[in-house]
Amino acid sequence: MFSEDEIMNQIKTKALCIFRYKEKVLLSKGYDPSKNENYLRPIGGGIEYGELSERAVCREVMEEIDKQIIYPKLLGVLENLFTFDGQQGHEVVFIYCADFVDESMYLTHQITGHETNGSTYLAQWFTKEDIENNHYAVYPTGVDQWLFTT
Repeated sequence: MFSEDEIMNQIKTKALCIFRYKEKVLLSKGYDPSKNENYLRPIGGGIEYGELSERAVCREVMEEIDKQIIYPKLLGVLENLFTFDGQQGHEVVFIYCADFVDESMYLTHQITGHETNGSTYLAQWFTKEDIENNHYAVYPTGVDQWLFTT
């Protein structure tokens, strides 16, 4: 068995998905209370033991926004050291891009997502200018290199 401290100090693996449409990218909104910071990040979440990252990204999108994706393509992998709500974290993040099966998603301005802990979030389509003008941080650090490239 692991103690609570040992569990908190584990490296997490995640799979996140970037969706692009025209000059926009779909990102979820988050808030870090300890930093008083609004931020953005791609949709996705944890990879389960024995699960490949490509399968995880498909599952996470289905669980969070109830939509199927097609053509997942691995863009890269990031190692991320961060703090959230005063807690240090360490994760390895597989970054994918994909398309929605349901093309109406590209015309839906705001999408409600659901986390496994019961909390909800809003995701919406952002242009590069939206992100810059609102001074949003985008996480994980380094993901911005893939947001608006094809």
